[in-house]
Amino acid sequence: MKKIFFQIILIVLSIIVGNSFGREIARFTDVDGNIFALQPMTTVPRPTLLFLDCNGARDEDIDTSRFVYDSLHWNIAVCGSSRNHREPISNETDILVLLHRLYSYSIVDSKKIVLFGFSGQGAQALGTALRHPQYFAGIITECGHHGLIYNPDFKGAYGIPVVLITRENDWNRGWNEIMAQIFSDNGINVKLIMTSGEHHIGDARELYDACEIIDSLLERDIIPHF
Repeated sequence: MKKIFFQIILIVLSIIVGNSFGREIARFTDVDGNIFALQPMTTVPRPTLLFLDCNGARDEDIDTSRFVYDSLHWNIAVCGSSRNHREPISNETDILVLLHRLYSYSIVDSKKIVLFGFSGQGAQALGTALRHPQYFAGIITECGHHGLIYNPDFKGAYGIPVVLITRENDWNRGWNEIMAQIFSDNGINVKLIMTSGEHHIGDARELYDACEIIDSLLERDIIPHF
């Protein structure tokens, strides 16, 4: 009887967990192709992850950000137009337009918007946020490079948390190590994370872990050095 009872319990738990992970996150898309997943049923403004996809906004970007949405209770916004092989200045314009559009939602804490990108869009995230640090509470990149960092406002970016994720055999690894040193020398709150493998985008857990690092600083309303 005990064995049967425990088997029933395991089946029930598996159904609950399965339903949780299979649940569709409510989202909507605006006329510019930006995708939004905003936190429901709360009166307290929440941090927002502004996600840059190398191919432009896709529904799977919301799924990649699932843990950030479910566990950290952040909003997610994916830029519809920013992508690789497009003029970076056009990307930057559309990122800033989206950012200001986010201000119209009461659930968005305008002082806690974190920019994320992989590879070329990691470079875009770094370039845009360092030119306009007044708009961003943090930057996260995976396998990004330095190619779009010009006219950085290091003074304005002082203390902003930046998480640089690279791979042991990534062709961008050396530049990430150099950027980490330069950022640190200029007062940016940088954390360099190196994982195994070659150039590739991380999974949902890696993005969550990076966001959790920044979230812990935002929750305390302080930006100490890592």
